[in-house]
Amino acid sequence: MTVFGGDMLQWVYSLALLVMGFALVLLEIFVIPGFNIFGVVGFLTAVAGVGYAYTHMGGLAAGLVAGLGLVGTAVLVRLMIRVRAWDRLVHSGGMTREQGFDSVKPGRDDLLGQAGEALTTLRPAGRVKFGDRVVDVVSEGGYIERGSAVQVLKVAGNRVVVHPVVTEI
Repeated sequence: MTVFGGDMLQWVYSLALLVMGFALVLLEIFVIPGFNIFGVVGFLTAVAGVGYAYTHMGGLAAGLVAGLGLVGTAVLVRLMIRVRAWDRLVHSGGMTREQGFDSVKPGRDDLLGQAGEALTTLRPAGRVKFGDRVVDVVSEGGYIERGSAVQVLKVAGNRVVVHPVVTEI
């Protein structure tokens, strides 16, 4: 039996590739989030369904399969909006300190003006010991040898900027 320029089995193959591509993309979205192999393979499988229809049944059949793919995409997007699946994929809440979103460690402001000893060579980043406290720091721009005395110039969030202490002879 011939339908729109192709055998019924060719239609089944091309539509099966299209549906399998959609299924892999949906698996990627709902089960395995992230940019994973299932999404890429799903997209390529859906494109292969259209390509199969074009090579085996002609342009009209490929256009129909592609049109079905577009309609299927629109239906899936509408379904995702209706069941609020988008809300599960995207964080819509705030990211305030009160909710626990804070990358700045408290208690660094007291370092301003303090002197310490470089535990590692600062190139320009390294570690400095201030009393019993070891802190990751950045030099003001130069290379500072391990064991050198340094002083804190500026504290901005997690960034502690030091410079070498010049000793007078």
